Parts: sequence; structure tokens; C-alpha cells
Amino acid sequence: MNLLLCAVSCLISWALVGFIRRMALNVGMMDVPNARSSHQSPTPRGGGLAIVIVTIIAAAVDATTTPGSARVAVAWVGGGALVALAGFIDDLRGFSAIIRLGVHVTAACLLLVAMGGPPAVLLSHGPIDLGVFGWVCAVIAIVWSINLFNFMDGIDGLAATQAVFVAGAAVALQSGSGLSGAQQLPLLALAGSSVGFLLWNFPPAKIFMGDVGSGFIGFALVAAAFLTSGHGPTTIWTWLVLNGLFIADATTTLLARLIRGQRIHEAHCSHIYQRLCRRWESHRAVTICYCVINLLWCLPWAVATVRLPAAGPMLAAAALVPLFLAASIGGAGGRGSANLRAPAESDE
Repeated sequence: MNLLLCAVSCLISWALVGFIRRMALNVGMMDVPNARSSHQSPTPRGGGLAIVIVTIIAAAVDATTTPGSARVAVAWVGGGALVALAGFIDDLRGFSAIIRLGVHVTAACLLLVAMGGPPAVLLSHGPIDLGVFGWVCAVIAIVWSINLFNFMDGIDGLAATQAVFVAGAAVALQSGSGLSGAQQLPLLALAGSSVGFLLWNFPPAKIFMGDVGSGFIGFALVAAAFLTSGHGPTTIWTWLVLNGLFIADATTTLLARLIRGQRIHEAHCSHIYQRLCRRWESHRAVTICYCVINLLWCLPWAVATVRLPAAGPMLAAAALVPLFLAASIGGAGGRGSANLRAPAESDE
């Protein structure tokens, strides 16, 4: 059944992306390359809208058919739609960074209120409620997740493959746990629709995801993390490990730029994946490299957090610290060439 739902989501998404691509070409919603772009010719964007539509429909349908899942409707449909709308406006004509941040904070608060507060954090001696501090940390985490995917959506296929991996692995780890479909159905739709989009976006990309898709994926995954923690085998530590590669790359880059006094909201090309893209002159190679690391490093550690939940913090640290060290040693956030273009492939 899970494979069937993913296949249907994939097919619908694939068809929607094709339609969106034609509309983007007609209305001129194009990503025009500049000095910091990784692509060489104008390319339509906004294809991530297909992921948004499929996932939100799945969440809405599930909320109306599963008793007691109204919070999922509010969290996924309400908050996710807000984030996606802000991203879509930004894709069309640009959006104030302050207003966009306000929308993200609003979506984060909507999610937490719908949940009745952030989930308890599981430590070795049991779960603890962090109170007001937990609310602050949770809002920051949600807003960071939204923007993290936006920062990492810079080369063909990278953000989409990450969405497939995280959502798919989470469902696999939760299978057989008795977890309600209120969490699994949107995740299945997210994974399947991301595959459908990936068929258009894998190097060389025919359409870009855009902020409408990347921001929504970041919100959807952190929403799933909060909604499933304490209601199945996965914990916050599991989700941190699954998303560890993106977290390490984006966070190390952000901190390095802050230390250097650079404006973090300005476009740049100093992420590790961007540096690798310049060095290898291939977007496909970098995307595949990140997939391999996810499968060979992040997934085994995530499985360990499920099998040994009390050791979650230590296992997450063991998985994430080497990734942060690698990002730092690799020069994440450092000064480098401003031109990210690879000669053989186009990208976001």
C-alpha cells in the first residue's frame, strides 16, 4: 500500500510539474543566471508547487478521514500553505526578507499551538519538558528548517533527493509501529511527489524547485519530526540524524559567515556542496555523493537511534559531529570563487 501511494503521488506530481513548467515558460517565471548562479541559461522555476499540492491534499484527506487528526490539518495544511505562499510570491516577484521571516514564525507558532506545545526531548533518563525555553527553541528550529532547505536548494536534484531520503527513511523506520496514518500519509505523499519532481529536476534540470517547494519541504519535515516524536519509534534525534548532512552544511556555513561579519541574507556560493560543484564541475556527482553519504552514514545512525532510543543524544552526536567537522575543514562559509557555474550541466 505504501508503494502504491508513493507511485500515485509520483505520477500526479510528475504531471503537475510538466504543466507548471509550461505555465512558467508562458508567463516568464524564469530563473535568470547571474554571477552566483550555477546554471548557464534561463530556466523555469516553481516546480516545487507540485510537491506542495500533492502533500497538502494528502494531509487534508487524511485529516478528514482519521479521527482526532484535526491538528494535522492545521499544522500541515495551514502552516505549510503559509510557507508555500510566501515562497511562491518570492519566486514571482520577490518578497521582503522581514515579511517572509514573519510568515515563517507565524507558521511555526501555528504548528506548535496545534500540537499543544513542542514535544518532550528524550534523554537517557527519560523525556523532559523544556517549558518556555522549549517553545523558543522549537520556533527557531522550525524557522531554521524552512530556510535550511532554501539554502541547500542550489544544485540540480539535491533538495529533492534529500526530501525523498528523509521522508522515505522516516516512514520505513516507523513501519510496523502502529503509528497512525495522520503522520505517515503526508510523508508518503512528500516522498512520492519529490520523486515525480526529481524526474524533471535531476541534472541537467528542466525546471527548478523554487522557494515555494524548498521552504515547504523544510516545514513539512520538521512538522513530521515534531508530530511523530513520542508517538512511535522515531525521536527528535532520529530526525536530526536523517537530516544531518543538510544541517551540518547549512549551519556551519551560516556560522562561518556570521563570524566573518557577512550578511547572511545575501546570496553566496560558499556551501560545501557548492564548493564541491566547482571542484568536480558536475552537479550530478555532488548530488549522488550526498545520497551515498545519507545511505552509508546517516541512515545506519538513524536506525541506531530507533533501536536504542535512550542513547539517542549520544548517537546523534556521534553521527553529526564528524559531519560538522568535515564541513568546517572543507571551508563551509569561507571566501571563494563567486562563480558556481559548471560547464556541462545546468542547475539552480
